[in-house]
Amino acid sequence: MRKTICFMMISPEGYFEGPNHDLSWHNVDDEFNEFAINQMKEVDLILFGRRMYKTMEDYWPQAEDNLEMSKKDLEIAHRMNNMKKIVYSKTLKSVRNHKNWKNVTIKRNFNPNEIRSLKAQKGKLIWVGGPTFALNLIKENLIDEFRLIINPVLVGKGNTLFKGLNKRVKLKLIKSRVFKSGNVLLYYRPIKL
Repeated sequence: MRKTICFMMISPEGYFEGPNHDLSWHNVDDEFNEFAINQMKEVDLILFGRRMYKTMEDYWPQAEDNLEMSKKDLEIAHRMNNMKKIVYSKTLKSVRNHKNWKNVTIKRNFNPNEIRSLKAQKGKLIWVGGPTFALNLIKENLIDEFRLIINPVLVGKGNTLFKGLNKRVKLKLIKSRVFKSGNVLLYYRPIKL
């Protein structure tokens, strides 16, 4: 069975983005990019909510054509742009597949049984992109692992991770990694209560 992985960058206060959806504080360097490439090699499907999908669609297709990007950034862009993606949205009118943004489908409604079916298929890991969308899977006990990277930046204000979660989810730390940049990656597995 395939695993669903919720992977998010956060501040020590628990913000995944600053005011006005600011992500400029994310602490990214060559070591992180190497890690990201290795993570992406383990994944063959990304599930997005609308807002996270739009953030990725607005950035990664153009990044692949940017000659000023590092070789590692270009590899991340290429992998992101070509990976199979499903966006769940009731409001998004359509999705675009084009030269640098491929393999995208849209689903209007979240169906837990559909996620269970995806998990039962052969394949690699499934990434869950976006904390609001991830709440749907958390509520249905469909997240197998959380990978949270705590950035050494106090953001001050913004949007907290998993805002609106209305139940306790106990987690077990299964491993961790400290990056030279000060980022700390925590791998958690939910404990079924």
